[in-house]
Amino acid sequence: MDTTGHIIAMLIFGYVLGSIPFAKLFTMRAGVDLFETGTGNPGAANVFRRVDKRLGAAVFFADGMKGAAPVLIAWVMGAPQDLWFIGGSAAVVGHWYPLFNRFKGGAGLASGAGVVVAMTPIAGVLGLAIGMLVIAKVKSSGHGALTGLVIIVIATFLIDADWPIGAEWPGSAGATGLAAALFIRARLRGWEPGRKD
Repeated sequence: MDTTGHIIAMLIFGYVLGSIPFAKLFTMRAGVDLFETGTGNPGAANVFRRVDKRLGAAVFFADGMKGAAPVLIAWVMGAPQDLWFIGGSAAVVGHWYPLFNRFKGGAGLASGAGVVVAMTPIAGVLGLAIGMLVIAKVKSSGHGALTGLVIIVIATFLIDADWPIGAEWPGSAGATGLAAALFIRARLRGWEPGRKD
C-alpha cells in the first residue's frame, strides 16, 4: 500500500473508531437520553455528573482509548509519526461527528487526551492528572481542560517525551496543537472555562 493508501486507511479507521458512541451505549441500559440530560453533551463529563460516576469514568476511559488506539496501532506497525497524528485526529473528528449517532457527538476532550497521552506520554499524563485534580477541586471541566492544556504545552517543550513511545518533533507539536484545537472548539461552542458542567 502506498503512502496515500496508508493515510486513507488511518483516516477511515480512526474516524470509524471515534464514531463509537460509548456514552450512549453505556447509558442506554439506564434509560437515560443524554441529549435531554444535563448539558445535553453525549460525553464522559455529562455521564459522570448527571448519571453515574462509575459510568462516567468508564466512558472517559473508553473515549480516551478511541484516541489512543490509532496512535498505538500505527506505532506498533512502525508507521511514520504523521500517521499516528492522522489516525488520532480522525478519531477525535469521529467523536465530534459520529457516524453511528447521527453526527451528534461530544466535545472530544477524552478522545483528544487519549491521542496526546499516546503521542507524548509524560506531558500528556502530567496534563491529564493535573487537569483532573483541578476539576475535582473547583468542579469545572473548563478550568481543568485549560490547566491541562497549559501543562501539556509547557511539559512538551521542557521534558524529553521520548518515553515509552513519545513523538519527536513535529509529532509533539501536533499533539499539543490538537489539545489547543479541542479547547478552542469547546469555547466556540459556548463552553465557558468557569462553567460547572
